[in-house]
Amino acid sequence: MPSIKDESTVEAIARAFTSNGRCKGKALITVGYADSYAIDGGRGCDVVFSNVRVKAAIARIDAKTAKKADYSIEKYRQELDEARTHARELRQPSAEVSAIVAKGRSCGYDKDNDMGSKDQPQPITAAQAEEWRLMAQAATRASLGPKLSKEAV
Repeated sequence: MPSIKDESTVEAIARAFTSNGRCKGKALITVGYADSYAIDGGRGCDVVFSNVRVKAAIARIDAKTAKKADYSIEKYRQELDEARTHARELRQPSAEVSAIVAKGRSCGYDKDNDMGSKDQPQPITAAQAEEWRLMAQAATRASLGPKLSKEAV
């Protein structure tokens, strides 16, 4: 099991957490923790993510990401408020409703938002990895075709 006393492990946990949709359990599994230790809301997640060094690493990544993005969610929401106000001034209720709905979606208030994250990457099993490796080898062999010797040419 990785140790959070090691700085590289702390950085890996922070990177996995920020890139896995901020899912604590998936981050720990990605770094190499056991499934039983990495249960969301479990003791393992609480221990690791309450660590000051892990919190600081996540904050550093968040700050770096925010600095890179000129267009932040706050700026987006402010523009939606401006659009709603402008639509009201022009007496266009449908445009006002569109701005309100868009702002709600940006906050996660959406009837279609299942929060179950169907599109999140799932870890693969060792059997799947082996099967895919064999399929890739077979495809590579098939794409190369028969090898020609000097005599055949």
